[in-house]
Amino acid sequence: RAFSIASCQQAHPDQVQILMAVVNYKTKLHKPRKGVCTTWLSSLDPKHEPVQIPLWVAPGTIIFPPSPNSHIIMIGPGTGCAPFRAYIEEQISFSEEPCRLMLFFGCRSEKSDFFFHREWQPLVDNGKLMLFSAFSRDQDHKIYVQHKIKEQAQLVWTCNAKRMPSDVLESLKYVCSQPGGLSNEQTEKYLQDMEAKKRLQLETWA
Repeated sequence: RAFSIASCQQAHPDQVQILMAVVNYKTKLHKPRKGVCTTWLSSLDPKHEPVQIPLWVAPGTIIFPPSPNSHIIMIGPGTGCAPFRAYIEEQISFSEEPCRLMLFFGCRSEKSDFFFHREWQPLVDNGKLMLFSAFSRDQDHKIYVQHKIKEQAQLVWTCNAKRMPSDVLESLKYVCSQPGGLSNEQTEKYLQDMEAKKRLQLETWA
């Protein structure tokens, strides 16, 4: 099972941290289903016995710009925020430059799924991170990250930069066409060019 590393070496030189959600649900026929890897990991307790976890490390697929002055727009619902947590840690610990980091985070509930909130809120308060959160189940109508992107369309355009990935792409097209003023054809070409130049990167899974 592959997990994204959620920590940077500068902040945690002797650790590799991951963010995982324990898979435990019932099917439509009410049969219990559990994730083999996440259930096993969650059962381990180093306080009671020595724990050894076999692992491997593979190169990541997301490439961030080398300049600390670049505007970075990150969209990471749920555990998909893991690599962005690592990058935010790295930027905060490495760079003295004012950070230009924007994160759109989404989850079901603020109380149960708002990962790293205690870490990120002080960064927001100190002006080092712009954080826009969508909690889909905390109100009568569902709110997802794509809704937050549309709400911040002008800001996203100024920085230039299952269904969730396609819905987010539709929101980016909205940003290009509304505050950006691009036609449908220009929008498609603009996003294709950004993807070709690694300025738009998608790491998604079913």
